[in-house]
Formats: sequence, structure tokens, C-alpha cells
Amino acid sequence: MDELRRGGIDFVLMRHESNAGLAAAVYGKLLRQPGVVLATLGPGAANLMLPVANAHLELEPLLAISAQIPDEFPAAHTHQRLPLHDAYRPIAGYVDTITRANVYDVVPRALARCMERPYGVSYLTLSAREALETAVDGTSRCVRATPASTSDACAAADALRRALAHAGRPLVVLGLGIDSRNAPRIRRWVREWNLPVAVTPKVKGIVDETIASFVGVVGGMAADDVMCEAIAAADLVVGFGLDPVEIDKTWHAERPIHWILEAPNATGVVPPGTPLVSHGALLDALLEQSAPRSWPAPFEEFQARRARIRRGRAGAGGTMWPGDIVESLASVMPPQTIVTTDVGSHKYLFGQYWPSREPETFWTSNGLSGMAYGLSAAIGAKLARPAAPVLAVVGDGGFSMNAQELETAKRIGAPFITVVIEDGSYSLIKISQANKKLPAYRTEFGPIDTVKVADACGVEAVRTADPGELATTAKRAVDEGRAVVLAVPVDSDDYVRMF
Repeated sequence: MDELRRGGIDFVLMRHESNAGLAAAVYGKLLRQPGVVLATLGPGAANLMLPVANAHLELEPLLAISAQIPDEFPAAHTHQRLPLHDAYRPIAGYVDTITRANVYDVVPRALARCMERPYGVSYLTLSAREALETAVDGTSRCVRATPASTSDACAAADALRRALAHAGRPLVVLGLGIDSRNAPRIRRWVREWNLPVAVTPKVKGIVDETIASFVGVVGGMAADDVMCEAIAAADLVVGFGLDPVEIDKTWHAERPIHWILEAPNATGVVPPGTPLVSHGALLDALLEQSAPRSWPAPFEEFQARRARIRRGRAGAGGTMWPGDIVESLASVMPPQTIVTTDVGSHKYLFGQYWPSREPETFWTSNGLSGMAYGLSAAIGAKLARPAAPVLAVVGDGGFSMNAQELETAKRIGAPFITVVIEDGSYSLIKISQANKKLPAYRTEFGPIDTVKVADACGVEAVRTADPGELATTAKRAVDEGRAVVLAVPVDSDDYVRMF
């Protein structure tokens, strides 16, 4: 930490290692460079397992560095000693120990591995004794990732065009394997060919979700039955960067998919017989030609059913209808707003119905699906893009896990809006119990006053069940560039009507 201070590199002190790692990974991916998280040995290193696992499955570049017992310590010295390399090697693409002799080789290799497609994790250990030594002079050797081959892009484009020519109801499903820098090409292709298109949650915004040909979000969100029926009704599914790590059902393995991948999926998986081709070169080849045929609203029925599910009733008993939360916030937040969500029923809601307009503006844990992601991700996003409004949407369960990081955000000057949806339960588990005809058991908890918690962290907070007040308060916070916490009570039974 002192060397970072001397080198003019900012160190953000967070209140838990897991939160720090989640924030660092989002920060890194938004800036297209590795985020770096530091932790102590023993319990600190163990707490990095969550963000390392999350970055591994979410394809986020993260360099995790922790302390470790010096190698020269006797084997009998077991205090805080854990087999850290053995624990992290299965989920980190590169694992090593930093020493005074190898630092100029190991660190560049670790950073480079984070940026190889698919993006991933490197994990390094450094003993306290070795950290005090002077590094042996050396030359930094950064290993460059090999880009996807462009040689077969034209052939792949021709094959895709032929497949589309024979399809009366095609559906292009855009997924996590897309490099957001290809968003302009993808948008132009979808617009000029008027292609029916769906996305997975991690690439919401890669196309403007308000266009007429947008069918919806696949991957276990709200209205999932409708989306699965739409996929089943398609006579051609094009998996453009589609990564099954985001899909909680098995349709991706049960029906034929025309895969278009430029890098392996999470955990290095490539569907059998699928060549890796440059998406950029393939899109350029497609855009040189016109659409092979037209598809006049082939999914109109499913789009209408999806829209109806969001509309419900007025909130009863001092609660707000969940769909109104999305609608009221979307009416006032700018298109460039970055939305982060925790895992819970609200993730299903916002994952499906938040109208993402721009790339890299929706962040959630979907491959790992870990709670307490939203607040940490919001900190990383605001540090990476300080000019963009950031909206963290969390449940009261997840909020209680890391609400203290509101103080972190205030201390480092990273203001954002936090919406805490209060239903007093782990509603997804409660809904699962009901679906299995089981009584609700140990899924509900007593209230922790969100407003008082925010006040204790130095952040203004308001509780409201009125959609108009929610929108007005959020807009004022955006206009004034300040933080606010908005507590919104909901009835957990309303979620059932949306799933």
C-alpha cells in the first residue's frame, strides 16, 4: 500500500474483501484493463473466493493479490496458512508467487492473462518478507493475447446469410462473448436487416431495447416462460456470442444453435464443431450485403405477452407494484445510466424490463448469481465512469450484507442512487417453496430500517411507495450529482405474477 502511495496509484479502502473484488472487476472491464484487488493472508485471501469465482464466470478481468506465509517458514507454522494456490488454481487462469527475482516477469504475465479472451482472473501471492525486498532489475515482458482468426470470417458470414435466407422465424440471441466495441456494427446489422433479436442480461444495451425488433431478455429473468416459448418457436437460433454460463435452463444444449463465437465461452468451452471467427470481420462482411429476406414481426405475439406481464395493479397496503419501479425510474434516468443489480427477484424484474439503450450499462451477477453484487458493482462503475449516472438496485436481503459500503462510496466521492426494494424476505427461495407446494419456512426476516442505515453512513434516504415521488427524487439526485438511497416497499407475492 505504501508503494502505491509513493507511486501515485490510488488505493480504495473498502470494508470487505469480497466487495472490493467485485468493484475492481467491474471497474476493470469498463476500462478494458484488469481491475486489481489486494487482501491480506488467511481470512482476507479466503474472502477473495467470491469475487474471483464471479469474475471467472462473468468474464471480467481481475488480478487478485493476497499475502501468504513465507515459503521459508517451518511447515509446523500453520497459523493463517491455507493452500491458496491449490484453492484458486481451478478458477484462475494464472496462479503464481511474486518474488523479488520474478516480479518483472510474473506480474506482466498475470495482467496479460486477465485480458486474454475470454477475460478472466489471475491470482498472485506475496509474502510480507518478500514485499520488503528490492526487486531484481528486469524488463517487463507482457504476453499478448492472440486475437480470433479473421481468415474464415467471410465463409462464416456466407453460411449465416444462407441459414437466415431459409428461416421464416429466426432469432438472434446476443450473449456475453461479444466485445462491446462491436456494438456499432451489431446495431447497424440488426437495424438494416430488421432482425428479431434477444439478449442475455450481461449484454443488455448492446442493442437499443426500445427498437421494434427487440424480443426480450433470455436467461432466467422475469417472463422466462414467454422467452423460452419464443426460442422454441424460432426456426433458427443464432447464438452470437451466446454463452450458456448465463442460462439456467438446458435449451442451449437441447436444440440446434447456429453458433457465432470469436473466443471460448466461460471455463474455456467451445461447442463441438464451432470455429472461432472475428466478430468484427464477420459483421463487416454481412454489412456489405443486404438482408437475404424480410421477417415481418415474427415474434409479435411473444413481445405482446412479455409487455403485459410487467403491467399489474396499483400497489396495495403501502407497497409499490414492482413493474412501476422500473417504469418510474426509466422515465427520468438518462440513457447512459449504468444500472447494477443484486441477485434476487428484483434482478429478474430489471433484467427483463429495464430498457437498456447503450452498451455496458447493465451489470449483474448472472453466471455465478451472487448476492451483494449491486452495491459493490456500482462503486466500481462510478469510479470507472464518473460522469455517468449510476443506479444500484438491491433487495433488502442483499443490502443488509454490505450496506456499510455506502460510507465507502461517500468517502471516495462516488455518488450514486441506491434503490432498496423491501419485501422482508428472500423472495426467490420463498417462491421456490411455494412452487413445490411447501410452506414458507425461514425465508422471511424482520425489518432493518434502510433510511436509518443510510443516514448512519452519511447518505440521504427516502422511503416511498409512490411512483411519482420515486421518479422525482431520483431525477433530482441525478441533476444535482449526489447520492440518495430510495427505500421502496413491495409485496413479495407480486413477484409471482411476473415470473
